[in-house]
Amino acid sequence: MDEASVKSIIGMDLKSILVEQLHAYQSGEGWKYLCGSPVLPFQFQGSSERPVYWILSWTETAEGDDQLLIDETHDADTLSRFERVEGFREPVIVSSSIHLERARVQRVIGYGYKDEKQEFLTSIVVKLENVYVTFISGPVFTVTVTNTFPENMDRELFRVGM
Repeated sequence: MDEASVKSIIGMDLKSILVEQLHAYQSGEGWKYLCGSPVLPFQFQGSSERPVYWILSWTETAEGDDQLLIDETHDADTLSRFERVEGFREPVIVSSSIHLERARVQRVIGYGYKDEKQEFLTSIVVKLENVYVTFISGPVFTVTVTNTFPENMDRELFRVGM
């Protein structure tokens, strides 16, 4: 994921968080969701253009650490794991989704670690208008929605937005 791709979603709305199945529980003043690979559709409010989809996945490094992978697409047809309802342009999720109010993206912060050769992204924090949404990679993703900035994150690798 390059910085230009991250910059391109600043000012867009995070329309929802799409997942096949999830387990939700309250954690303090926020919520945590455990799920498989989430898909994040971003779109400018009122735009008729197709959304930008971030497909989050993970891999395990040679050292056994989790690495977050982000694939970007504009084609909803590539989201084959979600059942489509005839007549709708965008996928209608039959399984699970998380919807947030006031979801304009203000900032994206990437966390991870560096070795001698490269950086490894492990998690991202998406700052919306009134909440922080954190995505921590692993065989099961942890998605946290809270009013306060998350603590105990890995080393900051990048920060885009205001």
